[in-house]
Amino acid sequence: MKRMLALLAFGLGCNTAMANTGIINFEGTVSPGGTCPINVVTPGGPNLPKIYLGDFRTSDFTAIGQKTPLQRFALRVDPATCTITAGDVAAVKFSATYGADPSGKLYQLQSGVDYANGLALAIIDKSSTQLDPDAESVEYELSDKHPTDMNFTTRLHTTAASVTEGHIATSVNFVVDIR
Repeated sequence: MKRMLALLAFGLGCNTAMANTGIINFEGTVSPGGTCPINVVTPGGPNLPKIYLGDFRTSDFTAIGQKTPLQRFALRVDPATCTITAGDVAAVKFSATYGADPSGKLYQLQSGVDYANGLALAIIDKSSTQLDPDAESVEYELSDKHPTDMNFTTRLHTTAASVTEGHIATSVNFVVDIR
């Protein structure tokens, strides 16, 4: 009987010693701040906590090069918090946190467990020019009296013939050069 209890206790101990593994994702940013705070906003409207790209089905994507609808956003320069002189202009460079896609023309999305594959992000300036990562936008005239919204649009492009299901997320750094 003692032997049976010992085996039962050993068996229970083995079951509780089993473990499973997983992944914890952490996210955040550190930026140099710069000399002038720039806000990401809805053009003509309030600050944006994030830019919503949309909800899609895998069946929406059937070929490389397909594009989702454009989403608008702006970078706001406010002379109340920045030193702007009459005649100043600004240009913007966006850099890809997760790297450029293989073509070098798009911004990679976050990848890994629970993230969609087969898509990348495009950013377009006010001249309708798609901006490659680290390419400079056209110049935007800045007002020395009122906030200036530097308008951009963004969309997803398919980079594969099929897209896998999952979250769509990326982050893109930007530098505004006021001159």
